[in-house]
Amino acid sequence: MDFDQFLILYAETMMYYQLIEHDIKYLYAYMAEGSPDENYNYIESKTLGQAIIMLKELDNKDDNPYIHPNDYNFLEQICNNRNHWAHKVFSEFMYIEDWPRSKEYKKQSTKLKKDHDRMEKVYKVLEAMRIEYCSNA
Repeated sequence: MDFDQFLILYAETMMYYQLIEHDIKYLYAYMAEGSPDENYNYIESKTLGQAIIMLKELDNKDDNPYIHPNDYNFLEQICNNRNHWAHKVFSEFMYIEDWPRSKEYKKQSTKLKKDHDRMEKVYKVLEAMRIEYCSNA
């Protein structure tokens, strides 16, 4: 993959992570008792990992969760991937001489494509859940 394509996939992947985080926080805001605006203000400053844990705890209070437990496990795992893309990916290959041809760059490109495609699917599912849940609340 050329670097221009890498940068596009990188930007889209980070966008999906931000949108996923937003939808998780909105689901929390509407599930919690009280004003959704006040609830969102409360959770807005939390990290993605914190927001997932808070939503999971809230969603499971009545033993009838809206989101399946396996889906929560998956969401908890994506935090590490997001942190990799946000803090580490470019240092994995940029300091290597002739990095565009390096195995490290190829490895990160493959990993990025896979994560991009997965996060695109997760984003679409969570967006649909947010719209359905928040519209019916």
